Amino acid sequence: MVGAVSFLSRLRDFTREQSRNYRILLVRGIIASFLNQLVQNFSNLYIVELGATPFQLSTVRSVGSALSAVIAVPAGWLSDVYSIKKIMVFGMFLQVFSVACFAFAQDWRWIIVAMVFGTLTMTLVFRTQNVIIANSLTGANRATGFGMRNIVIQFFSVFAPTVGGLLVHLFGGISVEGIRPLYYLQLVGFIVILFYVWRNLEEVEATGEAQAGKLFGQYREMFRGRRYLGRFAALQALGSVTWGLSMPFPFVYAAEFKGADSLTIGYMGTCMVVFSMILAVPMGALADSRGRKFAIYLTRPFFWGSYLFLVFAPRGATWMLMLAWCCRGVMMSSAAFQAMSMEMVPREYRGRWTGFVNMFQNLIRVPAMLLGGWLYESVNPALVFIIPVVVDSLIRIPLLTTIPDTLKSRDAYTTTPQD
Repeated sequence: MVGAVSFLSRLRDFTREQSRNYRILLVRGIIASFLNQLVQNFSNLYIVELGATPFQLSTVRSVGSALSAVIAVPAGWLSDVYSIKKIMVFGMFLQVFSVACFAFAQDWRWIIVAMVFGTLTMTLVFRTQNVIIANSLTGANRATGFGMRNIVIQFFSVFAPTVGGLLVHLFGGISVEGIRPLYYLQLVGFIVILFYVWRNLEEVEATGEAQAGKLFGQYREMFRGRRYLGRFAALQALGSVTWGLSMPFPFVYAAEFKGADSLTIGYMGTCMVVFSMILAVPMGALADSRGRKFAIYLTRPFFWGSYLFLVFAPRGATWMLMLAWCCRGVMMSSAAFQAMSMEMVPREYRGRWTGFVNMFQNLIRVPAMLLGGWLYESVNPALVFIIPVVVDSLIRIPLLTTIPDTLKSRDAYTTTPQD
């Protein structure tokens, strides 16, 4: 109790010391995260209830990945040369349209349009939001500022999945009529925070001039002499395969084959958020003290366990489905992989590296999602969870062992090696 009071006091003092933009985006993050967690576990079920087959579901999801791949690099360039506030507000405006397509969808084809708007939102809003927050914090408190923000957002989102499950239950269970009201609530909420940010966010100057003509040369320079960078890119591409195969299906599978109702699905989401929030700080401390790879090795078996518990859970075994998503929360609590990715290149290359990785991952994810849809619909649904476990444990982790830890070998990544 004393520790909680101390943390809240520290959080209040820290927030008061930060800029207006930091506080505004903290409020936006809290509300947006709650609204997203409210519907997140039901979105794929909603698409299926609108008439999509498993393969059509994976096709709809692949549209977003394909578009993300196309716009990843141009979006990074745009944020360097144009008003970041205008990009942010425009992205949030598109988010309202995306949610409206979900809320008023008459069949699954409407979701294709929603995915287009939603992908543009992800690319424009989240990247520019991170730039604004980073610019609002000093180097001495930047990591703390991001960490505090994440913990606060997770704290207010803990019960959102359960609230979503209760609302679906009250409106008739897993069906179009039962899930649609969640999108009505989300639509109203996103309209409110759009006007809030538009009215209150202060302008942020663009970071520099465009250098489109030098773009490919800059990427060649980034890779030159860094023999581990291509290997790490391959590691992330394999991650896109594992996520792409399985991403659309966990809750569809839980409802169809394990008898999960809306309340169970809500409880699963809350379990994940709770464990992710509780373990975020100690996992971060481990990654900072023992190394990025140590934290990855420690949490990865929980990723495998989350899918294995899901596949082997007897029908109606709610506790086992919740245990599966507790494991998922443990895995999600560690940001070691993201930190390692940022530390693979010097600071001046991180924007380009992020754009390249996003493009590469989304290109790989498109065929993986389509393959997952075919396996789920025509072969065996369990394979979309078993194959990722096999690939992750027998290929990705062994590949990671060949790459030096960025925390312990920082000089190898923060300087430009000689050919």
